[in-house]
Amino acid sequence: MNLVRELIRLDDVHRAFGAVKVLDGVNLRIDEGDRIGVVGHNGAGKTTLLRTISGQNQDIGDITFAPALRIAYLTQIRDIDENATLEEELNRRGHQFKELEEEIAKIEAQMADSSFYDGDWQPVLDRYSELQALSARSGGTDVAGHAKNILDALELGHHPLDMPLSKLSGGERAKVALARQLVGLGEIDVFFLDEPTNHLDLPTLQWMESFLERFQGAQLIVSHDRYFLDKICTHIVEIHDGHTRGYAGNYSAFLQQKELFLQTLSDRIDKCEKEIKRLTGALQSMKRANKYDKSISQKHHMLSRSQRELKWLKTLKPTERRGLQFDLQSTEKSSLDVLDFRQASLRFDGLQNPILNKVEMGVRRGQKIGIVGANGAGKTTLLRIINGEVNLDDGEIDVRPGVEIGYFHQDHRTLEFDLTPIEQVQKLKPRMDYGTIRAMLGQFQFTKEMVATPLEKLSGGERARIAMLKLLLEENNMLLLDEPTNHLDTDAKEALEETLKNYDGCILTVSHDRWFLDEVCDTIWELPGDGTIRVYPGNYSDYLRRKAKA
Repeated sequence: MNLVRELIRLDDVHRAFGAVKVLDGVNLRIDEGDRIGVVGHNGAGKTTLLRTISGQNQDIGDITFAPALRIAYLTQIRDIDENATLEEELNRRGHQFKELEEEIAKIEAQMADSSFYDGDWQPVLDRYSELQALSARSGGTDVAGHAKNILDALELGHHPLDMPLSKLSGGERAKVALARQLVGLGEIDVFFLDEPTNHLDLPTLQWMESFLERFQGAQLIVSHDRYFLDKICTHIVEIHDGHTRGYAGNYSAFLQQKELFLQTLSDRIDKCEKEIKRLTGALQSMKRANKYDKSISQKHHMLSRSQRELKWLKTLKPTERRGLQFDLQSTEKSSLDVLDFRQASLRFDGLQNPILNKVEMGVRRGQKIGIVGANGAGKTTLLRIINGEVNLDDGEIDVRPGVEIGYFHQDHRTLEFDLTPIEQVQKLKPRMDYGTIRAMLGQFQFTKEMVATPLEKLSGGERARIAMLKLLLEENNMLLLDEPTNHLDTDAKEALEETLKNYDGCILTVSHDRWFLDEVCDTIWELPGDGTIRVYPGNYSDYLRRKAKA
């Protein structure tokens, strides 16, 4: 029988910031081979959990590491020096190398002290030899050399190493940060990943999934990418109200188990309440009848026990958050034919391949089209062409009369960042009274303090909700959505998906959120990067199946 090695254990861990409890009595075990996804709404404490474990900076409780445990941490913020060259950036030490070198330096300082040899120095020298071997196997200081294979896999190997990072696209810079962090992982026991799929295109996502599936160490992954969690994870841990609850299996299994748990819990609470009501009624009847025998004592005992059970069961029920509410209605229906590309061509200077090359394509009323392709293939440009922001070199795009376009930009450029949420809505709807605006913002989970805060000081997720609200208040029957689920937590994504499925207008969306594409889209447009558009009926999973058969 093979025993699984325990790597990290958390026992009754608490973490608070001022009066706010973020982690409240967390118990967690990470074993060899575990791939654990951490989920929860924005602000639930997912990143705090990773930081607390890696830094062992809990307020109360115990965090135990296995001896000589090696940890790598891919942070959510990909720190990139845009003034550096590709080689310079890759030679910057990743988290794991810093720890390694710090421990080696500490031992070398001990060895330099003559008193070191007065004691039992052999275990320290054994550890020093182990660290030196680990450094050599991990690539030592030659990070760039070992990153080359990863760069090739990320389709960045064609760039010269002396290329300034400022000349790379945002997606390419994200890949560089990823490559630097992934170097030397063959010797790592546990890999912490905080939103690892941010800013990655679909081909890179697929590569990363394959990489992590081959990685031998344990993984603790914070992510809102449900498709990614479904593909990678063997366990899911949900954080809610500072507590954690674990589920075996991937994200789909987690959803099924959670639904069953909540239904079972609801049934037990209902049964317990009925029992309390029955016992209370029986005791009242006995008192009215002056029937005082030993059974009344038994019933009092049973009532007390049921009340304690009900109190305990209610502690297991997660506090309900006010759900994000969307009410998206299109204006008058457009004609059956919404728009057509006729011999549409577009080329940008400096690019080897055209964005569009004599494309003949049409969109019909009610279609929900997902646009996929590698970074730089022209997905956002395609939306901007439809919106009239970019002109074709040749051919034409015919947008039919009656089509009213609403555009959700991934950078939220339609917002005025010096305005508060209240002021942003007032500017769009000057006749709407304050009470109605405040109630509407409340439906979008904006607190009293947040509605008076300038947008520039709000988080990406909060700005995304304002941009979506602005879109809802506009009159349109065609939506152009550029990464609409970025910065949204799972609850908000689900609310948006349900709304878009029921929207009777036309939708074209660029998204790397494969779960979203599965839920919303009935057609996939693939931009392979050669100026063509390939059409696949069905959602994203249908698209993958058709591609596999081709």
